[in-house]
Amino acid sequence: MKPAPTQSAPRQKSYRLFRVLFAGLSLLTLVVLASVVTELAAIDVRKKLDNAVRLERDLGQLLATLQDAEIGQRGFLLTRDSTDLQSYTYARDTIGSVLARIGMEVLADPVQQSRVERVRELTRHRFKELSRSINLRATGDSVAVDRIMRSRWGRELMEEIRSKIVLLRQTEISDVAKRQDQLRRLSNVTTVLRLIGVAGLAFVFYYIYAQVQPLFAEITESHDETREANRRLSSANHALSTKNRELDQFAYIASHDLREPLRTVANFVEVIQEDHAHQLDEEGMTHLSFISRATNRMSGLIDSLLQYSRVGRSEQATRVDLDKVLSEVRENLSLRIQESEAQLTNGPLPVIEGYPVALGQLFQNLIANALKFHKPGEPPRIRVEATILGDQCRITVEDHGIGMSACDQTKIFELFTRLNSKDTHEGQGIGLAFCQKIVQLHRGTIKVKSKPNQGSIFTITIPRTIDNEQTGEHTPDR
Repeated sequence: MKPAPTQSAPRQKSYRLFRVLFAGLSLLTLVVLASVVTELAAIDVRKKLDNAVRLERDLGQLLATLQDAEIGQRGFLLTRDSTDLQSYTYARDTIGSVLARIGMEVLADPVQQSRVERVRELTRHRFKELSRSINLRATGDSVAVDRIMRSRWGRELMEEIRSKIVLLRQTEISDVAKRQDQLRRLSNVTTVLRLIGVAGLAFVFYYIYAQVQPLFAEITESHDETREANRRLSSANHALSTKNRELDQFAYIASHDLREPLRTVANFVEVIQEDHAHQLDEEGMTHLSFISRATNRMSGLIDSLLQYSRVGRSEQATRVDLDKVLSEVRENLSLRIQESEAQLTNGPLPVIEGYPVALGQLFQNLIANALKFHKPGEPPRIRVEATILGDQCRITVEDHGIGMSACDQTKIFELFTRLNSKDTHEGQGIGLAFCQKIVQLHRGTIKVKSKPNQGSIFTITIPRTIDNEQTGEHTPDR
């Protein structure tokens, strides 16, 4: 007698499928994080290049200003004409601002700072010498002027200034080259990770196909035999229930395991910002702020995906009073309606069969969109109406907001599609995808009619009753 197996074959396959899906999602997260690191390095290199360009420009201006001062001094010593001193006077008045800019451009490098300080000191001595010769020439002391002119001290000062400027330039160029080399290495690593990610995801999709395809083949082959079909259908429903439970478990584990590293990153960023802010310059704080925003966005995306995957899973179809649903949505959005001074009106709404929570999400997402994308300086105006057409219910949600172009109307129901910058309008780009999935759950359609700056009309057509034979376990995308 054979021992009883510890696990059934479907359960073993479910666990394998869960592990493969989790591995693929982890690989995708790794690729995203690698891309973020590369982008941060690229930003750092671009800032360093911009700083090097500014430093090169200001060093050139410093030499030109010193040369202008010398030209003015020599002209006055030869002619004793005060008009020749204009270039010297201008150079003396502007040299301080040039040196200040150079000092700011090397603020992050103590060695470069010491060189700039030495250049500032040498420049002060040079102008002091120029001023002394000009004053002596003005008083007619030609002997002292000749002695100063024959001295090599002025030339030695200029030579040392030039040597310090050469060191400043070489150090900056070397630093830029080093950062570019680091960026190239990071880009190569990221490219390899992306290739591995593509290969891994391709394997995941193939594995899923290999697991699902035999099930469809078995159902097709058993279609001619009713009793066998019922048995297979019962078995398939049981397997589907098992997979749904596994998927719920996967959703919980994924949300927990993916949030935990993100929460750790966010916590450490907060600790660094609070406890070590005095040790970081403005650039470092900017990088921390970028990381914090990126982790918050990824956390929001994970939450949105989990909510999207669970639409309609835990609900049973029942009679739904759409008037009551709209009242609850109005209460949920009451603060936003008051703040925007919005006008939300509606006609009589019918009672239909459906999934109450899902329909509430449908109304709330459409009305929240209308509140968000209203014209600047104009309170939102929203109208909700419903019409019964035989066994169908047609619902319209009309606003007078910013509208959209015809080409945008073909893609707004796709996941993570945003028509506006995240800097001007918050959100994950998943709200209308939610709406479409909810409408599909009810075996209906959703369409939009809109023009830029003329508002939008969303039209939802769904059956008045739920056909359980069609909806099955109300998982529309199974």
